[in-house]
Amino acid sequence: MPSDQRSTYTNPDAKAYNLPELADAPTVRKFHEGLPEYSPTPLVSLKELAEKFGVKSIFIKDEGNRLGLPSFKILGASWGTFRAIASKLDLSLDSSLDDLSEAAKNASIKLFAATDGNHGRAVAYMAKLLQISAEIYVPTAVSSHARELIAAEGAEVIVIQGDYDDSVRIAAEKSTTSPSGLLIQDMAFEGYGDIPSWIVDGYSTMLHEVDSQLEEKGLKPTIIITPVGVGSLATAVVTHAKSGGRSITILAVEPDTAGCLHTSLKAGQMTNIKTPGTIMTGLDCGTVSTGGSASPRARY
Repeated sequence: MPSDQRSTYTNPDAKAYNLPELADAPTVRKFHEGLPEYSPTPLVSLKELAEKFGVKSIFIKDEGNRLGLPSFKILGASWGTFRAIASKLDLSLDSSLDDLSEAAKNASIKLFAATDGNHGRAVAYMAKLLQISAEIYVPTAVSSHARELIAAEGAEVIVIQGDYDDSVRIAAEKSTTSPSGLLIQDMAFEGYGDIPSWIVDGYSTMLHEVDSQLEEKGLKPTIIITPVGVGSLATAVVTHAKSGGRSITILAVEPDTAGCLHTSLKAGQMTNIKTPGTIMTGLDCGTVSTGGSASPRARY
């Protein structure tokens, strides 16, 4: 094992962060509550683990069934898709799904996305829900089973001979060649920031659920542990944890072989890495989403 694996980066300045609270959070929650099969996902107590580490409580947010899909990703993809179509077609954020679907069909909207698995399936699900088409680009590392699940949502799945970053690049290029194409990507890059930001906003619903579930138990979180792929979920967690009077410690984790955030933080600037692969395919990302910030140091 290389000596730099499992090393840590600590940002002591994060204790003083005071970020603006997401103003659209109530609108986002109302939107999600109107989707088929919406209900808050369970917050599961890990009592034995808490006893092992000598802390009062440890909970895990079980996202194994979120709106009928096995991942929280649908929260971001659904809101990002809704906002993207509404913006493109000049629709009100009070528009119903039926109205959005009708307008999207009339405009021949087509969704594009790149994915390591769950995000692409979520975008495909939204395309099916809105009765429009979708093309999902996946790197070769994505399993045939994952591809089949995306295709089962009605999307066309295109396998790219490359990694996740290559898939994002090609999906972005293809979306611009389609007259009514929309790239629904959870990774920001130069010239493309609004939709990834809306996707991040979509995850706020899950975090507000956690707040409510802990409040029912008379508890408040002191540490939140979040995985990092390109950083969209982690950005949502940081925003929530450091706004609204909250000052919660964040512990971000990445695979040893795909530590793009850790590498960037140590370098003090955005740094791309080549990933040799990881069993956690959904975190096999070599580039951190800019998220509208020039440096990941500003957010972690």
